[in-house]
Amino acid sequence: MNAGAVTAIDWTAPWLWQWRFMGQAASQWLTSGRSQSQALNQAATTQPAVPVRFVPQNELPTGVAYEQHIFDTGCVPTREGLHDFFNGLAWLLFPLTKQRLNQLHGHPAGARPGA
Repeated sequence: MNAGAVTAIDWTAPWLWQWRFMGQAASQWLTSGRSQSQALNQAATTQPAVPVRFVPQNELPTGVAYEQHIFDTGCVPTREGLHDFFNGLAWLLFPLTKQRLNQLHGHPAGARPGA
């Protein structure tokens, strides 16, 4: 991703208050030359019990569904861009919610309400 897209984010905007700490940290790692997946993994080290790790998009095997891959491997394929950047931040800020949503996507027949 062009690091300029991330550096252009105004982290002082009130609607980004919850994302600010994690977003600024990941932004700094991106601008220091790390890939987006590397920057998100680095940010994950500051959070307890993040249930996934971020990998480059090319690690998603051909023919395997994105959510199923996450469910099976615990690895989130990550494209360079703001959409996946904020998805990564959502995994860091709301890990249990994102994990539960992934369980419902990855294995809906075996997913139990409240599990």
